[in-house]
Amino acid sequence: MTLYKRWRNLDLSVRILIGLAAGIFTGLFFGEPAGMLQPLGDIYIRLMQMTVLPYLITSLVIAFGQLEVSQAKRLAIWGGALLAVVWAFTGVVLVLFPATFPEFTSATFYSQALIEQRPAISFTDIYFTHNPFDSLSRNVVPAIVLFSSLVGVGVMGLPDKDKLLAPLRIWNQAIVRVTHFVIGLTPIGVFALASVIAGTLTTETWLRLEVYFLVFGAAALLLAFWILPLMVTAATPFSYREVTGVARDALLMAFVTNSAFIVLPLLIDRCKELLARHGLLEENSDSATEVLIPVMFNFPNAGKLLTLLFVPFAAWLSGAPMVFGDYPTLLAAGIPSYFAKAQTALPFLLDLFALPQDLFDLYIPTTILTGKFDSLVAAMNLIVFALLGSAAMAGFLRLRRGRVLAALAAIAGGTVAAVLVLRLLLGALIDTSYQLDEVVQSMHNAKRHSGTIVHRDAPPPVAADAPKDALERVRRRGTLRIGYDPDNLPMSFFNRDDELVGFDVELGEELASAMGLRAEFVPIRWPALPTMLQQGVIDVMPGMWYRPYWFSRLQLSEPYFTGTIALVTRDHRRQEFQRVEQLQRSEGLTIGVPLDSEQISTSMEYYFAGSDVRFQVLEFWKPFFEGRHPEIDAFLMPAEHAAAWTLLYPHFTVVVPQPDPVRLPSAFGVATDALTLRRVVDEWTVFAREAGLVDQHYRYWVLGKGAETRAPRWSILRDVLGWKNRD
Repeated sequence: MTLYKRWRNLDLSVRILIGLAAGIFTGLFFGEPAGMLQPLGDIYIRLMQMTVLPYLITSLVIAFGQLEVSQAKRLAIWGGALLAVVWAFTGVVLVLFPATFPEFTSATFYSQALIEQRPAISFTDIYFTHNPFDSLSRNVVPAIVLFSSLVGVGVMGLPDKDKLLAPLRIWNQAIVRVTHFVIGLTPIGVFALASVIAGTLTTETWLRLEVYFLVFGAAALLLAFWILPLMVTAATPFSYREVTGVARDALLMAFVTNSAFIVLPLLIDRCKELLARHGLLEENSDSATEVLIPVMFNFPNAGKLLTLLFVPFAAWLSGAPMVFGDYPTLLAAGIPSYFAKAQTALPFLLDLFALPQDLFDLYIPTTILTGKFDSLVAAMNLIVFALLGSAAMAGFLRLRRGRVLAALAAIAGGTVAAVLVLRLLLGALIDTSYQLDEVVQSMHNAKRHSGTIVHRDAPPPVAADAPKDALERVRRRGTLRIGYDPDNLPMSFFNRDDELVGFDVELGEELASAMGLRAEFVPIRWPALPTMLQQGVIDVMPGMWYRPYWFSRLQLSEPYFTGTIALVTRDHRRQEFQRVEQLQRSEGLTIGVPLDSEQISTSMEYYFAGSDVRFQVLEFWKPFFEGRHPEIDAFLMPAEHAAAWTLLYPHFTVVVPQPDPVRLPSAFGVATDALTLRRVVDEWTVFAREAGLVDQHYRYWVLGKGAETRAPRWSILRDVLGWKNRD
């Protein structure tokens, strides 16, 4: 037997596990170069998603259209009720289990996501489409589901509906064949994705995936072997042992193969056996079992919905945990989205909650483990649908108050106990210590400039006999005196090695080098800045905001950077400052502003026009972060600065009010009479912008690329076998 035939003869789950193991080994062996396999993983993901929506549309039309009207009415009533109950219990699990995530202090460097406007959630747009093809192109799954369901209901009463349903069934069979082909490629896709993740993800991220695995597994076991069986025992004559044991082999098969679909016939057969054992198998119960299991398979069941846990996990991992008010939206948008597969629904939901799409790449490999548990839950959920639906249709459903209350009490007690135990377990096992403050204070300049001078105290003004022209003066001196604020993260600050570093520091060194001079940094105080420039204590000052406050006091160069005015507040108050209309209706707030209210008067007028707020002026925002001004509710400052400060003080958060936040250009400031020097600075600024120097240092300091580990990712090839890349 050839190697290929042996491979094909292996069970798919075994091949997937081999692909996973080979991918992890490849990633660990090669390290970062394994990232070259990302396009292969992307192709696999797109192939998986390709057939989902076409299959979804036709399967819903077929499922509804094949029913008789009378049958459909009864099944709709009981099936809808059962779905609602299952969704309610699953929703409770989805809301409670994220509470087991350990306390996790997080902050991030500035990201464009902070200023991107999050579209207002419109359930009209999500559920109701004026153009199904537009909804298809944008993956608006709930609208597609509603449209397809309505078409199926419309087909239901047609006398010659089989003329439509027959070709649709053939179409579905063709899609299923394509899907099976793509499923056969899963070992390759998993190999590529696992290679990339194992080769590029940090150990910290791998450890945090443990949280998702443990929470998902515990939630799945609670649903499959406690909540769902107790639903049946509360209203039928079946015992807990009978319900959990009715299809033990089917549940095991679903778990091993990651598929509840392939055990549908077995589930139907085992449910009929249990009904016959109690003498309850008759026409109504038999037909209910035959119809409910395959029809309900097309609806979001507890197993499918359980993967919604990935959304709050992604929010927790990104440092912005979902609040309680987000869960109604998650359930309202997520449940109908899961008429399709999670591969289609999750990207839509990540967008809905403004979470990074690259987190979806984490989801695919996790399904190797979590897919087994959600298939187990799905199979048990179908058994519950069949047994309760049969009981309702055949007349032996009994809702006795005492039995129902006992089951509810057991469900509530078991759920609370599981949440508490899991919370304690994760708190003991998972290390979530905060280290980003150490990281930012350990950053170094990307480029070393020899001869740089850093003053801790300002030198005296220039001598009376010094040249009046600023450009001639700096050339004669041989240095360009650049002002700096020692606490202006991430623009200028002293790192843990007592080196002056930052975005403006590196730009200042680049400017001095381009002029053939050494950089000489001089500390400043913002109120005295115009005088220091006029007296020649400093020659230029980077990071000056383009605001009328400065126009009569100094000259500003061409802007080299444009920031965004944001508000910084304590984490638990972030929701109060999200929208401009909220701010304009504010009453009794105290807002901190830097240096002088004239500095950012435009921002104050736009964000707080008509509101009853008090503005409190501080020379700088550091005392606010240090907690010396508890009376200030939020501080108005550039988002780029604010994000860096929240790394040191992670209990604060940055909020950019939407829509249309105020933009803030920054430039070099020079003395009012330094015309020739300003011309040189203007020319260099244009060059630095167009040559990419500004963008390079912006990414390094503001976006935090300089805080990333510079050493290559650990790999067997490099660190064990000693293979080094040679230029």
